[in-house]
Formats: sequence, C-alpha cells, structure tokens
Amino acid sequence: MPNVCRVKHILALVDGTESSLRAADLAIDLAIALGARMTAMAIVDTDTLHQLLSVRILVDAEIGEFEKELQESARRHLADVRLRAACRDLVIDEVLATGNSEAIVPKQVEARGVHLIVVGGFRSSRTTRDLLARQRQQVVDHAACPVLVVK
Repeated sequence: MPNVCRVKHILALVDGTESSLRAADLAIDLAIALGARMTAMAIVDTDTLHQLLSVRILVDAEIGEFEKELQESARRHLADVRLRAACRDLVIDEVLATGNSEAIVPKQVEARGVHLIVVGGFRSSRTTRDLLARQRQQVVDHAACPVLVVK
C-alpha cells in the first residue's frame, strides 16, 4: 500500500446507496485531511441496459427513457456529494460516465492520476445478481491503485 501522504487524488464512486454515501463522506474527510483532490464519479451502465434489450426484458421504446432516468438519478447523486463536500469547504470534480464500469474506471484512474478509489461496501454473495454490487466488485478486481471499501 502506498504511503498515505502520497495520496493526492481520490476517486469516490457514487450510486446513491447508503454505503456509497458513507464512502463519499469518508472520501471527503480523507481529501481534506490529506490535502488531496477529489473526484466523484457516477456511472450509468449502458452495457447492462443493452443486455436487457437483447433478452427482451426492455424494448427499444423503454430503453431510451430508462437511460435518461438513470442519468438524471446519477446527476442527483453527484449533486448530493458536491453539496456534502461544499459544506466542508471542499470543491470536487464530478464525472458522469456511461458504459461499462470495468472499462471506465481504469481509464479515469489513469487519465486523472487517481491514487485511491473509495467505494461503498457490498456483499460478495450478491455480485452475480445485483448490478451495483457487481460493478463495485469489478472495480476492486481491476483497479490499478488501492481501493478502500467503506461499509
């Protein structure tokens, strides 16, 4: 594990769950304590939406509307974290990404020079049937930097 003093950029993954909000709060605390930058990122998993379309759980007419609702929800989650940070006098960057978290997170880590990823906790027993748990597990499995999982 790298020296904590060298953590200069923290990426908090935000999905609106209680555990992701606890993770965002801890990321804010860490960023302040370490004098680090912080980015909050929400991901709309369009790959899963297209899988639902391919097995006819969703139809073309529904998928566009559903994706728009997911993006609005993600914007609200990011705004919530921005306000939490602002109350602590921390200005954060925000990223709303669409696609597969397994591909997006590593690209963002590299492009932004992230030293630590902070995610909400999950139960490994749910990773096969719970989309958010699966996304978090993918981040933990494939991250090029340390990942802090917050319960």
